[in-house]
Amino acid sequence: MADDRVVIGRTLPEHLRDAGVILFEEAFGEKMRTAVPDRDKRMAYMRRVYSETHVVVATRDGELLGMAGLSTKDGTYRGGLMDIAWDPRRHSDLLGFPGSIRAVLGLRMAAHRPALGELYVDGIAVAPEVRGRGIGTRLLAEVAAIARESSMRWVRLDVVDTNPRAQALYERLGYKVIRVQPFHYQERFNGFRAMISMELPVGVGPAA
Repeated sequence: MADDRVVIGRTLPEHLRDAGVILFEEAFGEKMRTAVPDRDKRMAYMRRVYSETHVVVATRDGELLGMAGLSTKDGTYRGGLMDIAWDPRRHSDLLGFPGSIRAVLGLRMAAHRPALGELYVDGIAVAPEVRGRGIGTRLLAEVAAIARESSMRWVRLDVVDTNPRAQALYERLGYKVIRVQPFHYQERFNGFRAMISMELPVGVGPAA
């Protein structure tokens, strides 16, 4: 039975910003380690650059249960969850100038650039204590609703090969595998062997 106390929203309240950073650090910190190796600096960097309006969030009684970042080529979610500037000086006070260059370039190179008509999920994370209780399903239902409202053609997301549970959820919701990108020589650095791209058609929008 769904918990009727769970609220799905489209903005991350400022008082939950730190909770959002912790949630995404637990889910994606290892993936971001190459760009920003130091955990404390990485979390401070995330807190600075995350856009509180490029998200779908699940809360209950003021507690953050889950969050998904959103990105589009243009429109409401243009630029994505992380507001990464090309100018490294913007973050040099936090990471140092060489570290800022590494972060900006590393994350820019790894970032997916959505096509026209695509709503991209810039990561989805659910708190460990509520996994398996439908939070991810409700977040993705809201994402699909946003895509339809915005006249998008499809929703796209990526999942690593070491997370079969998440892939199984996406498949149950109608997502199809469109690409598998191997990372044979990077496994010891990022902890996974391949990135699996999946798409969900949601309607007829602008041509790519």
